[in-house]
Amino acid sequence: MTQVALKTHYSASELAAMHLPGLPATKVNIIAHADRSVWAFNEVNGRGGLRREYSPPEEVMAAIRAKAVQELGALAQVAPTPAVVAKASGNYTREQNLKADARNGVLLAIQQVMTRTGYPLKKAARTLLELVGAGHASPQLVAMLKLARDERGRSSPDGLPSERSLVRFVEYQKAGQIVPKKRTADMSIPPWAQAFMSYYQKPEKPTVAHAYQLFVEGTPGDHPSIHQVQRFLTKVGNVSLQAGRMGERELKNLKPFIRRSFDHLLPADVYSADGHKFDAEVQHPLHGRPHRPEITTMVCIGTRKAIGWSVGLSESALTVLDALRNAVENGGIPAILYVDNGSGYVNQMMEDEATGFVARLGSEMVHSLPYNSQARGVIERFHQTLTKAAKEMPGYIGAEMDREAKHNIFKLSRKALKAKTNGATVVMPLMGWPEFTQFLQKKFDAYNNRPHSTLPKITDPQTGRRRHQSPNEAWAQAEAKGFAPHMVSKEESIALFRPQIMRTVRRCEVELFGMRYFNKALEEFNGELLPVSYDIHDPQMIWVYAVDGRLICDAELDANKVEYMAQSFVDQAQAKRAAGREKRLKVKLGEIHAERDGALALEVSQGVVIPSNINEIRQRWAMEADEAVLIQSVKPVVEMLQAVEIEVVAEVEISNVTVLPESPQERFKKWVALDEYVSQGGVMDDPKLTRWYGSYQQSNEFRTFEKRRIAMQEEGQIEQSTVATVLCMNQN
Repeated sequence: MTQVALKTHYSASELAAMHLPGLPATKVNIIAHADRSVWAFNEVNGRGGLRREYSPPEEVMAAIRAKAVQELGALAQVAPTPAVVAKASGNYTREQNLKADARNGVLLAIQQVMTRTGYPLKKAARTLLELVGAGHASPQLVAMLKLARDERGRSSPDGLPSERSLVRFVEYQKAGQIVPKKRTADMSIPPWAQAFMSYYQKPEKPTVAHAYQLFVEGTPGDHPSIHQVQRFLTKVGNVSLQAGRMGERELKNLKPFIRRSFDHLLPADVYSADGHKFDAEVQHPLHGRPHRPEITTMVCIGTRKAIGWSVGLSESALTVLDALRNAVENGGIPAILYVDNGSGYVNQMMEDEATGFVARLGSEMVHSLPYNSQARGVIERFHQTLTKAAKEMPGYIGAEMDREAKHNIFKLSRKALKAKTNGATVVMPLMGWPEFTQFLQKKFDAYNNRPHSTLPKITDPQTGRRRHQSPNEAWAQAEAKGFAPHMVSKEESIALFRPQIMRTVRRCEVELFGMRYFNKALEEFNGELLPVSYDIHDPQMIWVYAVDGRLICDAELDANKVEYMAQSFVDQAQAKRAAGREKRLKVKLGEIHAERDGALALEVSQGVVIPSNINEIRQRWAMEADEAVLIQSVKPVVEMLQAVEIEVVAEVEISNVTVLPESPQERFKKWVALDEYVSQGGVMDDPKLTRWYGSYQQSNEFRTFEKRRIAMQEEGQIEQSTVATVLCMNQN
């Protein structure tokens, strides 16, 4: 169809192509009709010579304009130009931007009507609305008109804007206000907001209704309705709303964070380590009881490879040391060891500048900020792999485990343990320790061979599909590009991962963990502080090094003694841990008995006032008591020794002793008598006396008498066998 264009003169062929009402449909008949009606014309040069272009009368021009408007209504929506869209965009809502685009489209349609028909603005707007009302407009144009309408004005039955609204759109466009205004919420803070938030922003996380109730009860004056409070809370930001309801550590999970890039890291540049309490019970390696082990893992940040791991009874420096040894033997010495502030990393064994493992490896240990686990997201994410592995075990006790099933497993394991104690045979449902370590090794191998979402994508050589690299593939790719880890041999690893500690050499002896080691080669190092290396599993030998790292000698346990019963460092640690657990259980058992028996609380005397400097008073009393003991006990003993010949007492009778002496001399005399009685094979039946006999040796009073007695023996003033007799005679 020929598009109608508004002009002052038309040829006969152009008029015939328009198919205007009241005019012939062919060129010849149009020429005949124009000659009969005496139309004005101009002769112009054409392809075949001169031709006529007629100036139609007004009724024909009106029909031409109507034809042009009808064709315009059938046109599709024309998108606004980029300049118009840019003017409409900004800090507006999606609805405001859509309305601005629709208004620009309507104004473009009005401009086309004015261009083709020559109508003024108002008549062009009226003609466009009449065209829509007659049903000759395209659906796109109708949709634009309905969307461009401002709902704040008068209601319209057909949803179309008025003629006046279309004219105002032009004014809005000229003023740069084509985007419709939108009613915004009142963001001013009401006067009661601070008082209400003091009840709402609490760590107990009260509901709005509960906080509102407390607010009304605790605040005088007029109060807003709960609906006003709820509307106010919708205006507060999500992070600001939780301030006070969450602590700083929990609130940090809602705040912005920084993503770290590891693209430039090579393998072994950074090892990240952390411990994880396993979410399943296994059999304890020593006594077989249910136990949740601690797994320490080392992950290479550059390749995401789990390079080393260790499993222990709890997170300790020894477990971390074993994991570090495994990582160095598998992947080489790291440049940086990135860890938290746990006791397994913050200790002398790891951090000491002279003997610590980090200094000896030539690495640098970097600690993350306290309570900032997000900074070590790689190792924290790896813990999910261990959690999934725990779900495959029969002893899983994680939070997602069904409570009934967890209770049944708990009863089965304890029943099997009780049956084993009684000598019966019952199958333990928990995995044994050797099987557990093999199970963990398989899970670590599977993780290192599985594609990792943070590693680059490659084409799978078997399937031909794109997928992420696995940690092992990333490590192998780095080695193919020339990377070579700094490995250590097996012999170097044994010597390197022996813990070291600084000890002073005294007369060829080195004291370590309550044991003495001897080698005559240390004679010329007497009094020097030297690094000493030891094996945590074998206490029979230590290795003494010079300050510059040269090995001086290996010293054997009690090499200058005849007999000694050794105890390894690991056994000592286990015994110490067991003693601590036993002590805590006794305290808890005492609380249980107190709750059961209902013991009354002690009554406080109102007349007793404890001075603020009680510690200073106690120290002064102790010093005065020690001086009084020396003056009153030592002087009479020396005088009697010089004047009197003392008879040796062959046997001391200990019987019916239930009341302890009050004076220091009598107490020490009684202890010496008890000591001789016990040394001769005697047995004390009185529990109170037995406890006193053991605890009195730890007192300052006993040490004072004992030092004086030893001094007198060394000076030759008394014989060993006469000590008890001397003290027994010291009555005053």
